[in-house]
Amino acid sequence: MMTAPALLKQFSQGTFQPVPLLLIFGEEPLYLRRVQDAWRATMRSLGYLQRERYEMDANAACWQDLQMETQAGSLFSEQRLIELDLPKGSPGKDGGAFLQKWFEQAPVDPQTGHPEICLLLRCEKLDWRQQKAKWFQTIERHGVAAQSKPIEGQALTRWCADRARESGLEMEPEAAAMLAERVEGNLLAADQEVEKLALFFEPGHRLSVADIETKVADQAHYQLFALSTAALKGQSDYALQILHRLRQEGLEAPIVLWLLAKELRSLAALSQLQASMSLGQAFKQMKIWSSRQAEFKAALSRHSHQAWSAMTQQALAIDLSIKGQTSKDPWLGLSQLVAQLAGRE
Repeated sequence: MMTAPALLKQFSQGTFQPVPLLLIFGEEPLYLRRVQDAWRATMRSLGYLQRERYEMDANAACWQDLQMETQAGSLFSEQRLIELDLPKGSPGKDGGAFLQKWFEQAPVDPQTGHPEICLLLRCEKLDWRQQKAKWFQTIERHGVAAQSKPIEGQALTRWCADRARESGLEMEPEAAAMLAERVEGNLLAADQEVEKLALFFEPGHRLSVADIETKVADQAHYQLFALSTAALKGQSDYALQILHRLRQEGLEAPIVLWLLAKELRSLAALSQLQASMSLGQAFKQMKIWSSRQAEFKAALSRHSHQAWSAMTQQALAIDLSIKGQTSKDPWLGLSQLVAQLAGRE
C-alpha cells in the first residue's frame, strides 16, 4: 500500500503502469480527487477513451451487473475505464468475491499487454478490519492500493508552503502556519485559499502574515466558521444569510459540507456520551475547546441523538449530490441542513 502523494508522483513522472484495479481510499478528499483526475488523464493518454461510473454497495445485483458489463467488454476488445464508488466502504460478500476474482478474469490486450478494462474503486476511510479483508489484500498483492491520509500539524504548514510554491509564490513560515491554523486541516479550503492568493500577487511574491490577514481574513472561508457558530447557536436566519453569501462568493459546496458534517459528527458523539458521563467530561473527551462549548451546549439542547444521526445521513446524501450521483441541488440540501441544525425538532 502506498500514500496518495506517492501515487501522484508516479503519475507526474510517467512511471505508472496500468493495472486491472486501482483502489483509492481515505479521509482527505482533495487527494482522492487529485488521484482520480491524474489516473483519468494518464489512462486517456494510453488510449482508454471510454469511461463509465457506477455507485456500488453490498447488494449482489450491483456486482452481478458489473460482471456482465466486464464480460461483454472483452468481446469487443475495448480499452475502457470503469469507476466504482463505494460510499459505505464494504463491497459485501458478492462484491468481495468479484474483486478477488477480477485479477484472474480481467481481459488483456494482446498487443499492449495492458488490461482491456481498468477499474478504479474509490471509498472513504477503511478501518483495520476492512484492510485485513481478503478482497483488500488481493488488491494490494495484484493491483494498487493508495491511502489518502489527513495532513496535520507541522506537515500541514509545510504543505501550505509547498502549495504556494506550486502557484508561483513563496510563503514565510509564520504565514504558512497561520493559514494552516485557519483551515483546521481542510486541504480543500487551503487549496482554494492559495489559488485566491495567486490571483492577488505577482509570481515570486513572498507572502507574509500581513498578506494572509489582509487578503484572506475577509474571504469566504472565514465566514464559513461564522456559519457554523450561527447554526449551532440556533440563529437560523443569520446562518442562512451567511450560507447564501458563501455561495455568491464562490466557496465550493464540498468545503461547506465538510465543516457541517464535522460538527454533526461531534454533536452525535457528544449526545451519545452524555448517557454515560457529564457534558463537561464529554467535551473533554471530544476535545471541544472551552470557547466553543456554549454553542455546542445550545445545539445539544435542541435535538435528540436520533436527530443528529439523521442529519449525518442527510449530509451523506448531499455528498452524493455534489459528486453528481443524484439529481438533487447540493446547495438546496445545504440550506435545508443548516435550517434543521439551527432549528428545533
